[in-house]
Amino acid sequence: MMKTEGFTDISILYVEDESAIREGLNRFFQRRSGRITLAANGAEGLEFFQSVHPDIVVTDIRMPVMDGLTMAKKIKEISPDTPIIITTGHNDEEFLLKAIDVGVDKYIKKPVDFRALIDVIMNLSAAVILKKEMAQHLVFLREVMDLNPNFLATVDDNDRCTYLNDSFLSFLKCTGLEDFGLRYGSLEKAFVDKDDSFYAGKKISEWAETAVNDRQTTRMVVMKPDTSDDDNESTFMLTVKRVPAKNEWLLSFADVTHLEAEKQLYRILSLQDPLTKVYNRKKFFDEIDKEIDRVRRYGQKLALIMMDADYFKNINDVYGHTVGDKVLIELTEIIRKVIRKTDVLARYGGEEFAVLMPGTDAKGAFEIADRLRMAIAGNVFPVCKEVTCSFGVADFALTDTIDSFVQKADIALYEAKGKGRNNAQMFTGGSFECQP
Repeated sequence: MMKTEGFTDISILYVEDESAIREGLNRFFQRRSGRITLAANGAEGLEFFQSVHPDIVVTDIRMPVMDGLTMAKKIKEISPDTPIIITTGHNDEEFLLKAIDVGVDKYIKKPVDFRALIDVIMNLSAAVILKKEMAQHLVFLREVMDLNPNFLATVDDNDRCTYLNDSFLSFLKCTGLEDFGLRYGSLEKAFVDKDDSFYAGKKISEWAETAVNDRQTTRMVVMKPDTSDDDNESTFMLTVKRVPAKNEWLLSFADVTHLEAEKQLYRILSLQDPLTKVYNRKKFFDEIDKEIDRVRRYGQKLALIMMDADYFKNINDVYGHTVGDKVLIELTEIIRKVIRKTDVLARYGGEEFAVLMPGTDAKGAFEIADRLRMAIAGNVFPVCKEVTCSFGVADFALTDTIDSFVQKADIALYEAKGKGRNNAQMFTGGSFECQP
């Protein structure tokens, strides 16, 4: 018995001008498939083809209005992959050459053996069904990619963008790939160059090749839509893959903007005093290290002011720690207004602050310390009203270490406290070595 598995999964257009043959083959087909369209000539067949889009076309050659080869040629122009079977009584070389030129897939001699025709259709239908399945998989894959919240793009070796998923198009404010081409031209236009950007000044194909070869396929990029809004920058984790069997790169962008913001926040918090929002002790020592290196390289001056709120424990004991915290915050604001933007202010610990002053000697720092002392003493604080501070000033000598430099300012500060507080003292002890 003839196998017809899969025959019902395809549609057929049968074009034949002789009604008896047409109806006979129609009945034969309908016993095996209900998806058949009949036409009496090439013009009618072409019209039906454009409306029903059949999977396979079976046609006679000699027909009124339009012959089968002319129709077949027009169909191939519309859909080159559609299989066409010719039924013909011709057997000459000229016909065969024309059929080849048109792109006819098979031809069967008349009178038609319907069973032989079914065998031919069955052989062709396997490729048709496979093509349909691949198209369905492609549609499904495209839907999955479009629904993916990550931004997906494919770029060829000429840096031409060949695909952007819906998420990416929405971010770029484009209606489709054509609109993207008109507005951006290249995906590079969406990238924001930073000082340390691996992609700065390079074409996508260049850095993509490098990323894959170095096996560093995951990197950070910054992008923004083609607008003048600089605040709309976003940070992405980029993954690069080579598309198999194609000269294209697959780029996947995962939005990590919030993670980068959190990372930056944690970095700031790790260097910042939580109460006063100035540098903490750890960051202060990092800054001293950098400034001392600059002094040793370029011979610049460097001074340090250490200051301490007088009798601060009494404020906490009498008025409470909440009032004490407010005093420290207000002290910070007063200090900020007096010192320069280039000076480094830090909460050294408790009620003690440090001001590192690049390009300043001890005399200049002492003048600033005294200005600070007067500004604080003349300020009326909420609740406790009056607060004073003591100050110690020292400058950096090339024989100093970080510890000896800080300790010199500490010695001057303790001297100020010993002289009744609310005053500034400069370290004048000459060369000083840090005590173990």
